[in-house]
Amino acid sequence: MRFLVLATLVASLTCLYGGPRAAQPAEEPPELTSELSIFSAYATAGKGVRLNWTLEHQSPTITKFRIYRGYEEVGTFSILFEVPAQRAADTVAYSVRDTTSRAGVSYYYKLAAVGQRSESVFPVVITAVPLAPGQSPLRELPAAAILPDAKILLYVRNAGRVRLSVESSPERVLVDETLKPGVYEFNPPSPGPLPLRLEHDSGLITSLPWPVP
Repeated sequence: MRFLVLATLVASLTCLYGGPRAAQPAEEPPELTSELSIFSAYATAGKGVRLNWTLEHQSPTITKFRIYRGYEEVGTFSILFEVPAQRAADTVAYSVRDTTSRAGVSYYYKLAAVGQRSESVFPVVITAVPLAPGQSPLRELPAAAILPDAKILLYVRNAGRVRLSVESSPERVLVDETLKPGVYEFNPPSPGPLPLRLEHDSGLITSLPWPVP
C-alpha cells in the first residue's frame, strides 16, 4: 500500500559555469541545462519515501544529482544522498528510496544537478509523510509529537513555543522555548517508563507514555 503525496510538475534548470555566455572562453564546458518533467515523492507504508525524477534532454555535463532533505518548505536543507548521472541521448528516469525517514514526520525534498565545477538546484520542493505499517493517512497532522526511539525524540512540525516535561514527581522540564521544525533528542532523566506532557502554542496539549509504543 502506498500513498501519492506530491507528484508531477515541470521546471527548467539553467546554470552557467562562468559569466555571461558571450564572455565564456571556447574551452569552457557547455551549459548545465536540462528539463525536469517529473519530480515526485511516494510515502510507502513501512518502507520510507520513494523519490522519482525524469529529465528530458539531460545535459552531458551533469555528473550526478544531489537530494536535499529538510523539515520545512523554506528553511535549512541537508544533503541526504547523491546519485550518479545516467548517460542517455533523450529521456532519463531515476528512482531512489529514503530509508532513513520516520513515520509521521513531514519531509521536504529538493533536487540538484551537479557538474564538474558547479551545482544547480531545481526550483521545486516536494513533500511526503511516511506512515507506519497499517497506519491510515492522517487528516490533521499534529504541530509536535514524540517519536518511537530508545531516546526521547521530540518532533516539531510547526515552529512555535514548545514545552516538554516529565510529569512524575518531581516534574522535570526537558525543553521550554521556541523551536524551529525538526527532530530534537533528549536523554531520558531516568529509566522508563515515563509520563510525558507535550504542549505547543498552537493549542496542542497531550500526555503520553515514554517509550512510545
